[in-house]
Amino acid sequence: MKTFEKIFRGKISYKRIDKYVDLVRRTLDSDDEMQIEFDIQDDYQHIKIAVFDRVLH
Repeated sequence: MKTFEKIFRGKISYKRIDKYVDLVRRTLDSDDEMQIEFDIQDDYQHIKIAVFDRVLH
């Protein structure tokens, strides 16, 4: 499992957050499962992306 975390300080647009999430998604294998958690406040935004690697049998 891989975890990517980013804290944006201040007022940040949703487009910038989407750009970060898309950048992380492009670096991963398309078959991996992702779970995105976020905590959006007035003075910061915390984004956490957990990636579960697929298991090969």
